[in-house]
Amino acid sequence: MTEDDLDDLEFETLRTGDHAAAATRFVELADTVSGGVSRASLLLRAGEQWQHAGEHDRAAEAYRGALDDGGETYGDPRIYLAGALFELDRADEARALIEQVRADAPKDPEIFRAVAELLHEQGDLVGAHDWSTEGADIARSSDPDALEGLLRIRYRCRLDLGRPEDEYDALLDDLLKKTDDAPDQQFH
Repeated sequence: MTEDDLDDLEFETLRTGDHAAAATRFVELADTVSGGVSRASLLLRAGEQWQHAGEHDRAAEAYRGALDDGGETYGDPRIYLAGALFELDRADEARALIEQVRADAPKDPEIFRAVAELLHEQGDLVGAHDWSTEGADIARSSDPDALEGLLRIRYRCRLDLGRPEDEYDALLDDLLKKTDDAPDQQFH
């Protein structure tokens, strides 16, 4: 089983809309995995499919399984688990997980983006603004591809909070101008 095979299964699920069946399949694969893909990654994918199916208890169970397994995943399972817990009206537990992530002092801008998006969905604009700002600071020097997404989240939060424009908005403007100019440069 490869990541491409798993991506194909997720793509097929988008076509059929049967997220519960996909989640069940990912759990089955997690129980039999050998090489190629980690059990934790399969459980994380199962949790996402349970989320899409509206089965937040089952999603939380799958995310906890990914955490307990400790294997390599494409994202931090605690963030996904926090999302399921918010859906289950267990905000205190969700926020405790987010604080655990912060305490680990992550260096991956995608972790900051994921937390910022989650907090934005929950209406925590200050938290989302703070996470996206910190992530943008890291992405400036390490991951320019993640920078635009973080700056966009930050921009939305800043507007909703009624805060004045700042240097991060100018940075986003510069990035967007470069993106707009890029196709023109190909033809000169």
